[in-house]
Amino acid sequence: MKIGIDIDNCISNFDDTLLEEYLKHDKELRNTGIINKNPEYLRKGMFDWTVEEENNFYNENIENFAKKLKPIEGAPYYINKLKEDGHEIYIITGRDNGEYQNPYELTKEWLNKYDIIYDKLIFTNAYDKHAKTEVCLENNIDLMIEDSTKISLDLISNGIKVYTMNTRYNQKEQTLDRVSKWKEIYERVSKLNKINYLN
Repeated sequence: MKIGIDIDNCISNFDDTLLEEYLKHDKELRNTGIINKNPEYLRKGMFDWTVEEENNFYNENIENFAKKLKPIEGAPYYINKLKEDGHEIYIITGRDNGEYQNPYELTKEWLNKYDIIYDKLIFTNAYDKHAKTEVCLENNIDLMIEDSTKISLDLISNGIKVYTMNTRYNQKEQTLDRVSKWKEIYERVSKLNKINYLN
């Protein structure tokens, strides 16, 4: 199988890292803490910052945040195991969105640092919900592992199977086929592969 995998919040602990950094900055700014525990996006409305304060902090620090990311538990092990099982691994990230100076080098270094093996690294714009779908169709991806509701739904509507990583911000959409841990992803992919093989 050809498996596409998003990075942030699928392989990396992006939201956890952001929250940690935002809490530190909030103490320096006004120290009012979290005012909204359940915003749709971590960056929008969790703190009492102005739009300008939030945008400036995010844009000035996103590169450093990305370097601090750690893999989600089990991600490197099970991705490499999928590769060993004969699957093709396509890392498909939305980091080509104008927020990074050199997203390719930054991402490649991070994947190498954590020994994550892959066949191809592809960049799209995360703010274009159809961009990953186009890439998946071009590369005949059988399964995509994604966290964004909008992107997941677009992939599904174009006939691509999706496992959506269960996160705080994608809870409203009840139709998504959710996964929570990499061990679960590995087991489900193995089962799916066996079914495809028998058919």
